[in-house]
Amino acid sequence: MTQSKAMVTIDFWNTLVKAETGGGARREMRINALREVADRYDKELSPEDIDEAKKLASEEFDEIWFNEQRTPTSTELVRTILSHLDLSTTDREKEYLVEQFEESLWVGPPQLADDAGQVISELASRYAIGLISDTMYSPGRVLRKYLEKRGLIDYFDGFVFSDETGYSKPNPKAFSQLLEQSGSSPEYSWHIGDLLMTDIKGAKQSGMNAILFSEFSSPDLHKDVTEEPDHICRSWLEIQKILC
Repeated sequence: MTQSKAMVTIDFWNTLVKAETGGGARREMRINALREVADRYDKELSPEDIDEAKKLASEEFDEIWFNEQRTPTSTELVRTILSHLDLSTTDREKEYLVEQFEESLWVGPPQLADDAGQVISELASRYAIGLISDTMYSPGRVLRKYLEKRGLIDYFDGFVFSDETGYSKPNPKAFSQLLEQSGSSPEYSWHIGDLLMTDIKGAKQSGMNAILFSEFSSPDLHKDVTEEPDHICRSWLEIQKILC
């Protein structure tokens, strides 16, 4: 593990990658998997039924994410969807659905943010680098493989995925774990993320400097958050100018 007084931690969705790219293909794979299982029981699922079930799962996710500082697993979310659809399945079928939901990233992999790879390569020569991701349907094992396929994984000194740790941003543990592992001091370290309520709030409360990445998200999403970023950047090249 790299020993350094300074670390840069990076959010995944809408910071390292643009979340919406490939999203349609990922959703279609999940829906097809649900219909495949439903067909075994001669149960027809309307688009409205599926949309409502997915909406309930998303609302459950947000409720737990923001109030309990953890993220429900794919297994929990699939269970919610099946319950709303009144679809009883075997354990093996549930496992199949969870696998399809989690592996759906590969039919619609998200696009890397412009210049992110280049800038991270330069940052890695100056700082310890960590990734902190609050996960939903794509768990840590899938996101690690994504980074490996993009040739980025070796730049990272540590990872915090909420499905693996059991806690999510803004919980200070999400930040302190990587700082302690790398021997870094929070006052010299930076976190880059797109959400005020999780990324910026958690980083600032952990004593870190924070950059709000706004290329894909509006900085007005959570106006009630009192913590403010040190910088707001619309591109990775802007981040490069600040940190390099």
